[in-house]
Amino acid sequence: MWKTSQLLDDVQISIQMRPLTYTRKLSELWVGLSTIEAKWKSFENTLSSDTYILGSVLPGEDLIQQILQLPSDSALYWESQWIAFRASSPQSEHKQLIYLKDRPAFIQFPEDLLENNSQALVNEIKPNIFDLNNFAERGNTCINSKNCYIDPSSSITGSILDASQGPIYIGKNVTLQIGTYIQGPAAILQDSMTNLGAKIRPFTTIGLGCKVGGEISASIFFPYSNKSHEGFIGNSVIGSFCNLGALTTCSNVRNDLKSVHLYNYATNNQRDTGRKSFGILLGDYVTTGIHTKFNTGTVVGNHCNISGTQFLPKFIPSLTWGEYPNFTPYRTDRAAENATAWIHAKKQEIPENLHSSIEQIWKEEANARN
Repeated sequence: MWKTSQLLDDVQISIQMRPLTYTRKLSELWVGLSTIEAKWKSFENTLSSDTYILGSVLPGEDLIQQILQLPSDSALYWESQWIAFRASSPQSEHKQLIYLKDRPAFIQFPEDLLENNSQALVNEIKPNIFDLNNFAERGNTCINSKNCYIDPSSSITGSILDASQGPIYIGKNVTLQIGTYIQGPAAILQDSMTNLGAKIRPFTTIGLGCKVGGEISASIFFPYSNKSHEGFIGNSVIGSFCNLGALTTCSNVRNDLKSVHLYNYATNNQRDTGRKSFGILLGDYVTTGIHTKFNTGTVVGNHCNISGTQFLPKFIPSLTWGEYPNFTPYRTDRAAENATAWIHAKKQEIPENLHSSIEQIWKEEANARN
């Protein structure tokens, strides 16, 4: 039987997806309502046991059919990128290469997460029937309720949900505090909470166990991160166990309306995304002080504790500490201590490799710090 463990990393894409992939496989990236791996679970009884698939590929009906039709010892490609192959082992040679005519949905660069998230929210949210009378009695308003999924365990008070332009998903044990505004398509996943007056704009996924406030637009928050207070985050990807201080804000569009450039870990240089909008990419375990300001297209590595009332640099290496411009290296023992504190605060288990992972990230980014 095919297993999701046969979703494989690609070395080049994994480097391009840093800092997120320092601590997770490609298949553990979040898109829409779940990780990529979770989306492939339903195909474990469909695919042949000798099939291997790129971990950043999202399943689709056409792609599944192409994979099912793959002959033994052959590989499926999109241009120069392998997508899937059938072989006796991951290291086997491929006798035949088959090229796709249409680009499949897969993550190659960080901005691809946002593009695919927009479509995934529309495709994955399946509305349910909920008690509208009870919903209204708690001071809530729902526009186009037939386009919403609201888990019965959620607690929603004095909020407005507008699903007229896209579906809205409110997961298990979610709490929406008074004055929360949500425009679909959007999802608030299990055990998350919005603060008073939170504004969640379209194409946003708030991951498991997050607490958010202020204004968030077209962004993905990976699990267990906080942005509890006022401030704007738009067209951004926020890693896990991050905490954004009050009034932390990013720009998501250049003043000259030119396309946004992002730091690329594969080249140690800026790369043109071709997108007009991109705010910030934060790795895991990033904390910011109050009034921190990020410019358009800023990348911040893992394990950073940073602040600054002027715009921060557009690339901040992992393990950076302090108030800009007086950044210093973050001691690895202090970084581990801080990460452990946030993991405990979110009632999660500490990874066994936490300390070794921090040491490895320190070594990997030696050139970036110089």
